[in-house]
Amino acid sequence: MKNLIYLFLAFIFISCSKADKTTPKGSEKTKETAAVTPNESTKDAPKSPDANDPNKNVYGYYTGEFKALKYDESKDISFSNRITISIDKISGNEISGHSVVAGNYRPFKGTATIRDKNILVEAAEPGDEKYDGNFTFTIFPGSNDIKGTWRSVKKDIDVTEREYALNKQDFKYNADLKLPDGVAWTFLYDKNAQKFESAGEKGESLTEDVIKVNASKKLLTKSDVENMHKGDLEIIRNSIYARHGYSFKNRRIRFVFDSFVDWYMPVSTDVSKDLTEVEQKNIDLLKRYEQHAEKYYDDFGR
Repeated sequence: MKNLIYLFLAFIFISCSKADKTTPKGSEKTKETAAVTPNESTKDAPKSPDANDPNKNVYGYYTGEFKALKYDESKDISFSNRITISIDKISGNEISGHSVVAGNYRPFKGTATIRDKNILVEAAEPGDEKYDGNFTFTIFPGSNDIKGTWRSVKKDIDVTEREYALNKQDFKYNADLKLPDGVAWTFLYDKNAQKFESAGEKGESLTEDVIKVNASKKLLTKSDVENMHKGDLEIIRNSIYARHGYSFKNRRIRFVFDSFVDWYMPVSTDVSKDLTEVEQKNIDLLKRYEQHAEKYYDDFGR
């Protein structure tokens, strides 16, 4: 009888041990901390600084125009792109951060020297990509500004030097952001608009339909988009990505958002995981109609 009792207890002990091994340690905590708000994007965001870090007020995003300073005038370049520089960490005289511009995310490291309450920075990108270069800029903590230049490592590219004056700005996704209505949309879309105008020809353009719907707020239907032109559908679709801080590689789309949408701020090169269910469904709908929509042509030079 005793042997049966001991055998039964041993069976229970072995079963419990197996159960403990199949349940990951701290699994409840893992489930709790893994929960992320659907609209919250943490990718590429600066880490929260230590409360005792003397440079904590310097960390964060600085955004503004990235203007061509030295370039090949025979080339059709993007004279100005919108850039975001993130100051991620300063330790002693070492600094690290990253930049997001024209669909590219590039880290940089360098030195930081304090002079007259400002911080002088000399930093370099890794150098393993064609358009990598070196940043030289000054951080003005008193006014939350950055001013400086960027110089390319390679000298055989179209733009070898750019300048920038950036303002510190927090990024937060906001579905309510609308495309501005004070823009002459019918003259924006084609990057070759001036060439068409000088030749007296027609060029693909946009219409005021781009401000009719907010594709981040409302689930669109066939009746909302079926009569829109291709360019309008494309801008409405890309406004979804813009609200999430996506940095556009497409030069034509970048021209519109960099130059004419004040709230646009490039902070990431991948926002796919940040899209809401409504946005994902609207993107699919807009893409289907873009494939068959007609282009809108406007006469320039009127």
